[in-house]
Amino acid sequence: MDYFKTETNRVSKESKQLGQKREIIALLRKSDLPLTIPVICKEVRLSVPTGTKLVNELIDEKFIVEAGKIETENGRRPVVYKVNPQCGYIIGVEILLKRLSVSVFDIEMHEVYVDRDKSFILENTSDCLEYVINFLEKSIHSSAIQREKILGVGVGITGRVNSISGESYNFFNFPEEGITSFLSKKLQLPVFVDNDTHIIGLSELFFGQAKDVRNALIVNLSRGLGLAIILNGELVPGDNGFAGEFGHMQFGDSTKLCMCGKRGCLGMEVSGFALEENFKEKVEEGESSLLLSENKGLKIRYDAILNAAWEGDALSISLLHDIGFKLGKALGNITNLLNPGQIIIGGKFAVARGVLADAIKSGMTHTTLSQPLRSCQISFSEMGENNGLKGAAAQVLSHYRLI
Repeated sequence: MDYFKTETNRVSKESKQLGQKREIIALLRKSDLPLTIPVICKEVRLSVPTGTKLVNELIDEKFIVEAGKIETENGRRPVVYKVNPQCGYIIGVEILLKRLSVSVFDIEMHEVYVDRDKSFILENTSDCLEYVINFLEKSIHSSAIQREKILGVGVGITGRVNSISGESYNFFNFPEEGITSFLSKKLQLPVFVDNDTHIIGLSELFFGQAKDVRNALIVNLSRGLGLAIILNGELVPGDNGFAGEFGHMQFGDSTKLCMCGKRGCLGMEVSGFALEENFKEKVEEGESSLLLSENKGLKIRYDAILNAAWEGDALSISLLHDIGFKLGKALGNITNLLNPGQIIIGGKFAVARGVLADAIKSGMTHTTLSQPLRSCQISFSEMGENNGLKGAAAQVLSHYRLI
């Protein structure tokens, strides 16, 4: 999509019109409804003749399409226009510890292709990185999308990432130029990379429950624990992209050694890993569970415990209540600090909302001041399995100001 990939300083007449066409496409992409030419001209600050000319050119070039007519009081029915969904595509990639996913979205964020490898194991090796690149190339080929129509690739990866410098510190940290530049050269496409928690935050910010909220906290509670912070309608990355390391805050009481080398980290008590460890300890102490008859001799994963709690397993419910209460106490402290209007619980634990909700609220009442608590809404993500993929793709749209 050359209108966005081509650099322009808007000095020449040609580059000025290119910039104006970018603004028209961006306006129509952001708008919830199709727009008339007079409205387009007003928003982009164009004369009606110039705007009409550019709109007609964009129609000929298949970037925008007519979307019908609207009724008016004088009987005339002006034509309205919208972006052609097939004029450009965005690729979202999610690289997690035990899953690799790729989705292709059209410019209106309708998913047109998806591929997942649930047997994938993330390793900080050149072989693993090469596998990711080959998987992505295969997905692009299988999607049958013309490469020149791809606006870019948005990647979300677990671990610490500096989205500004393009460096990943926990995985794929060996390319000298940084993972973002490395992937861009390999794929011959613009690439944008951030960590998996931030992309979940972007997904909620642009497509989910945080869309109309100025200040929100999005909790990524899966195998680990992370936090995306939305302040004044924007994601807070921090100076080096490390904002939101919720799991490493010293809100916990555990003396277990965290992977960061410290003790007392909240993630050792509130996470999928913690749920597995707590379940194992309780079973060793003699407590029973429905899961024991189904998984004899096997390590029981946290998602199985979440499902068991939903089905009424007493031990699983008890462990989830404990995690929810501790999470609530920690969120109460953050609420006192930032005064968010909404807290959204995302990640794999979102499916356990029926068990977690009251426990989180109870924990928050122990630490949150009454006024911030009353004004803060607690909810659970409804974005589903594609949450991270949409957030990854949102990086591309955000870069081009299409969202």
